[in-house]
Amino acid sequence: MLYRLVCLLAAVVMVGISCREEGDTQVCSRGSTDEPARAAYILAVVDSIGVELGDSNYVFGAIAETDIGPDGSIYVLDYMKCTLFRYTSGGKFIHRTGRRGSGPGELLEPYNFSVMDDGSISIWDNQLGWTRYDSLGECISSGTRLDPWPMRFISLDSVCILGMLNRVSREDNNLIAEKLICRWNADFPNSVETEYLARDYSIDISGSQLNWNDLVEIDFFPMLFCAGDEFVCVAPDPRRLPMLVLFHEDGSVIDTLMLPYTEVLRTEEELLIQKQYVEERFSAMSSHAKSINWEPFPAKPMITCLGVDSLNRIWIQRGFEQNPTFDLYNTSGELLATAVLPGRNNTEHWKFSVTGNGILAVPENPESYYEVYTIRCNE
Repeated sequence: MLYRLVCLLAAVVMVGISCREEGDTQVCSRGSTDEPARAAYILAVVDSIGVELGDSNYVFGAIAETDIGPDGSIYVLDYMKCTLFRYTSGGKFIHRTGRRGSGPGELLEPYNFSVMDDGSISIWDNQLGWTRYDSLGECISSGTRLDPWPMRFISLDSVCILGMLNRVSREDNNLIAEKLICRWNADFPNSVETEYLARDYSIDISGSQLNWNDLVEIDFFPMLFCAGDEFVCVAPDPRRLPMLVLFHEDGSVIDTLMLPYTEVLRTEEELLIQKQYVEERFSAMSSHAKSINWEPFPAKPMITCLGVDSLNRIWIQRGFEQNPTFDLYNTSGELLATAVLPGRNNTEHWKFSVTGNGILAVPENPESYYEVYTIRCNE
């Protein structure tokens, strides 16, 4: 699968982007920040859901994912409580979907979910498989296993899912992890309809210990993706490479865009914080917790979030800024605006979700308790 990525990288040279070298970093004039953005937006936290103690409908064990439904309802998947919570756009509890168990509609290890355009819900459980619920939270079908299994997915409409599938195989002394960005039907999830981009990661397992740096990169820094009207956008290597590949819905390439981002190195303190954060999170997911010794990457990631808003603008979060900062592009590679959430310079481990229905943010390592923040863009 690597040859497909190589072909896309080669396409960068062919799209007529003018580049110059600055040290070890390539800077491209297309969409350059030397050109003033057409607008500067301020993001603001307008509300939050979650309390430390009190009503159990607002106390989260551990948040896996969040989403906003077509009616503005806010959904929060709690993998510790094995429950999907639903709230109004103002944060008032509506109802729960699912509970701990292995029966129809129940959950044991919910990992990802998405709300479809008709309000129905798709949930992936690492132990039980694919479960579908109607807009009222009633189970439609459950127990469908996917091979390969999804790492993350979003809805495209009332029927189709865009997601990243994950398959692991072995070739001689190498472990091969394949990540595939593709589209499938929510009601027939084992049938891939369109493939967009695939990457293969090879890990040498001939030694006595696994390479934890490789494993962390595969599971913590995979490809990012989003979708708008009639296009799909993928960041093939968001940690190292400020590149986006745009696809038509049928899988053909529209364009390859290089963003004018330069490498920003971490300080010694930031390296230590990142090391502790990743090792703790990876240890919690691994049966080899005592063996993990991960060395952080010296540079901050280029891109940490992709999304598309209701105006079909691509939101790209700069991974190297102290305050959350997003660049808004159209599919022609034109920088339309920049949006900043000021006064929040401790948000490196916040997970943002930008959709046509709104913006949410969740701290992944909260100091005391989990909260979901609703974000407004003051345009």
